[in-house]
Amino acid sequence: MDRLKNLPASFVFLGIAILLYALFGSPTPDNPGLLEVIIGGLIVLSVVIGGLRGVIDLNIERSGYLKCLQVLFLCGLILPSVSGVYYGNDPMLILRDVLAFSFLALPLFLAEKFAGDKMVLHWLPLLLVFAGIAFALRTLIPAFNVWIAPDELLYLSNSPLALFAAVFLTGLVWKNLILQTRRSLLVAGASFLCVGILLAAMLLDVQRATIGAVLLTLLFLALLTVAETPRRAAIPLLVLAVLGVMLYPLVADTLNAMAQKTASVGFNMRIQEALAVFNALSASPESLFIGRGWGSVFASPAVAGLDVNYTHSFLTTMALKGGLVMLALSLLMVLTALYQIFLIFQRDRAKGLSLLWPLLIPVLLYASHKSLDFGLL
Repeated sequence: MDRLKNLPASFVFLGIAILLYALFGSPTPDNPGLLEVIIGGLIVLSVVIGGLRGVIDLNIERSGYLKCLQVLFLCGLILPSVSGVYYGNDPMLILRDVLAFSFLALPLFLAEKFAGDKMVLHWLPLLLVFAGIAFALRTLIPAFNVWIAPDELLYLSNSPLALFAAVFLTGLVWKNLILQTRRSLLVAGASFLCVGILLAAMLLDVQRATIGAVLLTLLFLALLTVAETPRRAAIPLLVLAVLGVMLYPLVADTLNAMAQKTASVGFNMRIQEALAVFNALSASPESLFIGRGWGSVFASPAVAGLDVNYTHSFLTTMALKGGLVMLALSLLMVLTALYQIFLIFQRDRAKGLSLLWPLLIPVLLYASHKSLDFGLL
């Protein structure tokens, strides 16, 4: 407890916000209320204590990723706001878009503040894993009629935090199976149980991308270990083979459900959605370069042609709101983020993968890029 007292105040406020968010919040609330105000207030306190200079000062020495994120954020505060007003977009939709985009700036306010603090670096990933597991449990509990879910769709199992937790814990399972001590086997067993909870939540609406990411992570770690130290891979592979036989009916049903969904909906019109965005932008030269602004909507083929103010890809959302300018800056930010993840991967492969998938999937496939989760990760 004494060590916890040494945590910086900015992290304490952020940690409380994450706990409230995990236990009671929603990644994309339809009707934000008091809870969202409290969580937002805690994040603002964390940011203010952390310091505002990190967003405005372009002369700070920092990584290429943070530099690109800084330019993207400052441009995003100005360019799509001006074009949103110019096109007469709904003020409430403009506000929602700006707030969602602002979550991206969390690293600018806090990353360098937290970077040298070992306690923060220990507790922050654990908090995010806890949030992912909490989201999964909150998804599963109504399915067992233990608690009646609210009418609003919370999209908890779609959260990047749920995916982060699943991949992070999958890496923990593999690492601890390799160690083969009594303590490591207990950690592996507990982690495996948590991965099962997370996958069960994802299975409720057959999330092919996230389930596939977890399975690919396990396969990749196994192949890597076999290639580098075959003897160390023997026991973990045997354990997984036994579990695979025991759980074969469940695994077969999962693969069958994923195949059926692919056969019926394909890739959920993601390519057609991107084409629809660029058709909307091509209506005028200015919208092609500066976008339709925050609060803009378009008829999305991915949701049966309804008018929505988002796309299922971070890149096409940025293109819709800020045209080719924001698209180019977003691509640059994503590429530099991938480089940072590669550096992490070189030190710890499992941790690198736990950040890779929650970046790639919202950037390309899911609309979860507009949640607080994306900024936290």
